[in-house]
Amino acid sequence: MVDVSVEAPALERGGDVGGAIRLGPGGSAANVAAWAAVAGGRVRLVAGRGDDLAGRLLAAALEERGIELHPVGPVAGPSGAMLVVTEAGERSFVADPGANLGLGEGTVVAGLERAGAVFVSGYPLLRPATRAAAMAAAEAAGRAGVPAVVDAASWPLLTGGAGEPVLAAAELAGTLLANRDEAAALAGRRDPAAAGAWLAARVGTAVVKCGAAGVLVCDGDRPPVPVPAPAADVVDDTGAGDAFAAAYLLARAGGAGPAEAARAGARLAARAVATRGAWPAPLPGARHEPPGPPAPRGSA
Repeated sequence: MVDVSVEAPALERGGDVGGAIRLGPGGSAANVAAWAAVAGGRVRLVAGRGDDLAGRLLAAALEERGIELHPVGPVAGPSGAMLVVTEAGERSFVADPGANLGLGEGTVVAGLERAGAVFVSGYPLLRPATRAAAMAAAEAAGRAGVPAVVDAASWPLLTGGAGEPVLAAAELAGTLLANRDEAAALAGRRDPAAAGAWLAARVGTAVVKCGAAGVLVCDGDRPPVPVPAPAADVVDDTGAGDAFAAAYLLARAGGAGPAEAARAGARLAARAVATRGAWPAPLPGARHEPPGPPAPRGSA
């Protein structure tokens, strides 16, 4: 999806104000793919793009990072977009999934062939039109026995039992990633440790991200393991959770346990908060060759 970021001190309804506007590639899974690529993984992104200017820009941005896109060509419908408006320090989001709505179960599962690790965003699980395809991805990863995570998406979308599809998919994948608010919404418990323990009893492993307070790793019925957050100069926290997921999966694909993988995730998240925007800054002059066939390990 295309990210349109708008920052303004205040909006004037029906009028004009000055501000900063940035345009760039985004989408939860694409963000994870970009961070996994910069961390050394061979990556395939399963996502839809339209046959439009936005779709061509997205395809070029992925190729530049060495990320394979599946399906390779455009699909029906315009490319998706996410509008992020920051007004007086408060952020609001407007999401249009666009061409992602047309992805079928078969297309998604085919895109996971030979993957060594799988990330499933919670957003498509929370939309009826894309739920079956996202659920099929979690099921395929669980059946293949590769490390897989489901990200909880956004806490306002999970309240009142609405997050059940996310929990069901995480149960298939074996691991749920959630921040403190998302864990509370899903478990009905405000305390992160209590929420994590409840979620782990349901899905297997729950990793609760608590910002500067670090991470709690709840694995089965074992006591929660705290993982501290490294010191970081915070510039922009956008994409920090996606960077965490990327490094967590790469570590798990390499044989690390959940707590060790969470430490790797926290380190990459610390790098992300020091970077403006959801994607890592490209190395000066760097340009990847188009990706080859996905490796059996380290894919996301």
